[in-house]
Amino acid sequence: MKFQAEYAVAVALVILILFGVVYLVLPRGPPESPHGVLTGQVTIGPLCPVEPCTVPDMLVMEAYSARGVIIRDQASGTLVESVVPEPGKDYTVSLPPGTYVVDINHIGIDRSPDVPATVTITRDTTTRLDISIDTGIR
Repeated sequence: MKFQAEYAVAVALVILILFGVVYLVLPRGPPESPHGVLTGQVTIGPLCPVEPCTVPDMLVMEAYSARGVIIRDQASGTLVESVVPEPGKDYTVSLPPGTYVVDINHIGIDRSPDVPATVTITRDTTTRLDISIDTGIR
């Protein structure tokens, strides 16, 4: 009886060692992301009625933060993400695959020919949408 118990323990150890070796030997890549990426750059202007335009950096940042990029699910209209753009930098949002409507938070008479835009996000793919906002300042 003691021999059988020792034999069972030895067999269990061999099986565990084999699983460990297989785990260490098999190649493993990075985990795949089930998401895609929406990226782009927002530009806003003019910020002054005359040139040359000298606006303090703080006011430029306020102009951008007031005009967020809004992403809604196309089918339901549900807000999925809102991003505050930064001057001279790309916004980047990770999204599950699907179709979205991208717009901006319109302030006053702002307009953009680029939005609203419908974008389709696919897995492991980057979709670019640059947005140029005309403030209407003349």
